Amino acid sequence: MPDTVTPLTIPTRFNGPPASGNGGYVGGLLAERLGLASVEVTLRAPPPLDRPLVLRAGDAGGLDLLDGERLLAQARAAELALEIPPVPSPEYAAAAGAIGRMRAHGRGGDPYRRCFGCGIDREDGLLIVPSPVGDEGVVATDWTPQAALAEPDGTLSAPIAWAALDCPAGFAWSHRLPDDAQMVTGRITARVDVPLRAGERYVVLGWPIARDGRKLHAGTAIVDGEGVVRARSLQLWLLLQA
Repeated sequence: MPDTVTPLTIPTRFNGPPASGNGGYVGGLLAERLGLASVEVTLRAPPPLDRPLVLRAGDAGGLDLLDGERLLAQARAAELALEIPPVPSPEYAAAAGAIGRMRAHGRGGDPYRRCFGCGIDREDGLLIVPSPVGDEGVVATDWTPQAALAEPDGTLSAPIAWAALDCPAGFAWSHRLPDDAQMVTGRITARVDVPLRAGERYVVLGWPIARDGRKLHAGTAIVDGEGVVRARSLQLWLLLQA
């Protein structure tokens, strides 16, 4: 747990939308600072990039992220109960990922082409671009993290793992919505059960859970070659009003 006030800056590299932080990456930063296994992060406003922000102790042992007096995000301890759907084989996931990346290359004008998590134009990003598998709404891709993403011991930090969990929830809904529908991450509750490692091959999947008006609920998971769930998340995304 940090002191009452702690500075924090989100480097430009870790953007989601062009001018603000990737929601998963920001959530992972806060989870890392809390030092807890399972954390809920609510995003209140787009976190700006390359600008000094402030972490402040919040209610019930949580954390608040602020830009001046503007509340950007809140983090707190939370339990995560999440049922994982059947996981496609690595080969099936790889085929879905190839289709997802091909489709992404063809979408000109997409504001997320340079998103750290799913941006097709980001060779230094995660390049997680899932597409549908089967008939249950699940989207999936294969993913082998680059060595450049890892810590000295080869593991991925919480912010990187959370970033990998973030975008697949949006993909789980995007193919069910009109092409011009825009949405943003509103809340992520995530848990890293087993640290992810660079060079290991994973299946990343997302699935829709429920819709309530503009509120879109979804789950995501990262599964290794032995079928072990290494990380998981429950998310709320918000459809932006036209």
